[in-house]
Amino acid sequence: MAKHSIVNVLGCGLVILLLSNCSSAPIKEVKITTRSIDKPNLILPKVDKVEMRDIQWFAITPTNIKEQFEKIKKSGRPLVVFALTDEGYEKLSLNFGDIRALVQQQKTIIAAYDEYYKAAESSIDKANKQVDQVNKEIKELNSKKPEGFTLKRLNPFK
Repeated sequence: MAKHSIVNVLGCGLVILLLSNCSSAPIKEVKITTRSIDKPNLILPKVDKVEMRDIQWFAITPTNIKEQFEKIKKSGRPLVVFALTDEGYEKLSLNFGDIRALVQQQKTIIAAYDEYYKAAESSIDKANKQVDQVNKEIKELNSKKPEGFTLKRLNPFK
């Protein structure tokens, strides 16, 4: 029985010793470091403005062919004729319509990229503010001294 009592006293003493040692150890400050992620700027070259040149169109028919050729000779220009059939002219018009549609699609894509980058910048700014707030809270918590468990708090005779 005495052996059992000695073991109990030694066990309790060991537990008290361990608890007092753990409570007196300084708490290490946790440092979390973050850095803001800066979005790279999108650098696009400036687009040249297209200025269309005036083109003079005239139709050559079997009835006015001699008159039109004389007009060209009098102007001092070389006599060259680029001809289109009515079907070829229609296809040329359709091609220009396709080019206009493609330009409109490109404008839409550019506007979508613009909106995307504005939204991404806003999200990054919001996330950076949240990170700064969390870092501030962590710093405040780390600056407070914790009330540790010590044997002095258990002493009923103080």
